Amino acid sequence: LHLVVLGHVDAGKSSLMGRLLHELGLVSARDAHKYQRDAAAAGKGSFAWAWVLDERPEERERGVTVDVAMTRFTTRRFSVTLLDAPGHRDFVPNMIAGAAQADAALLLVDGSPGGFEAGFSEGTGGLHGTPGGQTREHAALARSLGIEQMAIVVSKLDTVGYDKARFDAIRTMLLPYLKSVGFKESSLQWLPASGPLGENLVGPPQDPALAAWWSSGLSVVAAIDNFIPRERATSRPLRMPITDVFKSAVVLGGKVEGGALRPGSKVVLVPGPGQPFTVRSLEVSGSPSHLARASDSCEVALVGGHHHGAGGGGGGGGAFDPASVAPGAVLCHPDFPAVLVTRFELRVVVLDTPVPLLRGHVVTLHAHAAREEGHITALTATLDPRTGEVVKSRPRCLTKGQIALLEVTAARGLVLEEYSEYRALGRVALREGGRTLAVGIVTRLLQ
Repeated sequence: LHLVVLGHVDAGKSSLMGRLLHELGLVSARDAHKYQRDAAAAGKGSFAWAWVLDERPEERERGVTVDVAMTRFTTRRFSVTLLDAPGHRDFVPNMIAGAAQADAALLLVDGSPGGFEAGFSEGTGGLHGTPGGQTREHAALARSLGIEQMAIVVSKLDTVGYDKARFDAIRTMLLPYLKSVGFKESSLQWLPASGPLGENLVGPPQDPALAAWWSSGLSVVAAIDNFIPRERATSRPLRMPITDVFKSAVVLGGKVEGGALRPGSKVVLVPGPGQPFTVRSLEVSGSPSHLARASDSCEVALVGGHHHGAGGGGGGGGAFDPASVAPGAVLCHPDFPAVLVTRFELRVVVLDTPVPLLRGHVVTLHAHAAREEGHITALTATLDPRTGEVVKSRPRCLTKGQIALLEVTAARGLVLEEYSEYRALGRVALREGGRTLAVGIVTRLLQ
């Protein structure tokens, strides 16, 4: 199960996950003590649990997660790959990369006085307005990236004495918004927890104030075990979007979205050098493996051309040059390569746009791990959110909250598929200047 942790900056995501890993026995008491000592020495005592996941100096310095930190743990039902996505506004593209790989999400909401409101603020319009809080943006993005099931964890309730009314009030405010961006109420779970204090993470709460009204409720681990894993698309042609290029050892990392791979498989990169490569070795979820199939996170070591085992370099293929691969390239089967698309139609929901979207609007496109500049070339129609029927053909502009069909042209080709054919490669977010303007799915590939 691939699980992404989302939420407003400072909602306590890294702290909660760090403490959870400790409770699951993955962080020893000695390490925990060391993190606490180091954090206190840096004047960041309250961040000790977050340091389990935030390893970069800049993350510890600022107390925010910059990149998608990846950790693995096991629950009763699942082997979980945990993606802790950055909550800070500057890092939303990294969050998109994390959410694009996930089957389910934990949305962390700050229950402290004013904390939820800051994360859920509307934002003001206009070019110089302030963008809204990230609880909104993350939830909308997660849904657009295909995440259908989510557990909402209300943290920091210890600051209000575990007041049940606060928990209920947050749910009342948040639920209508989550439904408006496309979540079904039946696929949402709600629960309170406290990261730093370890309350309700793996077992029933110990604090009497919380236990008084949540003794039989879900813990975080129980909520994770309630998620339903996705079907593996193993019968589809191979598609593995590359999220990491490890230059030292020519290894490519990513999540296999379709098909399967084994050592000896022939593969091509799109975009990339024309010749096929051979898979030398594979790691799945951190350990060596003979097979990686759809839904697995894996690292693939490639060798050039026709490789005949040790010592027999074989004809044709040169060495593999890692500089020729950018994140966003996709590993494919040579007989069924992906195609590069520059013009395509999207069905989008318009989110946080300071001004109406017009034809010609310049945007940054994010799809799986790819990122490309582009612009809106046509506004085709606005649609009824419930029925999908056309409300108005060729509208002059699009405003916040509308559902629409539009055409986009990318500056350079990127690998996309129609959403109905290949969900993971058919989702796109349109961003500009630190805001997500619209998110949607690919309905037609035009050129």
